[in-house]
Amino acid sequence: MKKPLDEMERSIKLKSQSFAYRITTIILSAWALYEIYLVLFTSAQQFNLMPVIVLTVANNVQYFSELVLKRKMVLGDEEYKESNKIVRAIITILTILIIIASVVAFIFINRN
Repeated sequence: MKKPLDEMERSIKLKSQSFAYRITTIILSAWALYEIYLVLFTSAQQFNLMPVIVLTVANNVQYFSELVLKRKMVLGDEEYKESNKIVRAIITILTILIIIASVVAFIFINRN
């Protein structure tokens, strides 16, 4: 039977998971941009949509689960103020741009 994690172990686990998520997001973004580059600027005939789909799903799951958990934690707390949404906006904009570029690349391939 597993023993419950103490505060330090929980903090270490959370930091390592956060780092892994960031690295995964960066790798998937680079892969998606590489696939877009191949389609637009080389003679690649097929567009691999998988990195875009995985990146979009991962970002959305992380974002919405964080929103739900935050709302549950501060439900009824008068002193709580919304956190800075700039980072969220940047991630959302980058995700939207990658999706748009993917759709354009997909249309470009099917046009030929």
